Amino acid sequence: MRRAVATSSGRLDLVGRDFVRGGAFGRAVRRFVPVAIGVAVVAALGIAALRIDLIRVRYGLADAVRQERALLEERRVMLGQVRELRDPQRLAQLAQERGFVRPVRIRTLAPAPPGSAQP
Repeated sequence: MRRAVATSSGRLDLVGRDFVRGGAFGRAVRRFVPVAIGVAVVAALGIAALRIDLIRVRYGLADAVRQERALLEERRVMLGQVRELRDPQRLAQLAQERGFVRPVRIRTLAPAPPGSAQP
């Protein structure tokens, strides 16, 4: 292993120097590389977990939108059925078929006075 030697111009002669095996720099590299790889692996796993969660949320949202559309369609159909069942002409025809007749007279009842017992 060669040591760096200062040249006449004041620069270090780094040609032929083994930085990985020698000195404090080599020890720092040997400590840093596994830590950096570990951090990169943990970061990659974290990003992958976030992507999986994002995909899961997107599928859930798509299912919710699909269900909302189905419910809106069902609501539309049911509103049509309610309108059909409440149609005055239909109700008059059903009443006539079942023998209902128009009342001859209508009585209006006065409200009960306050404090009286209701049967």
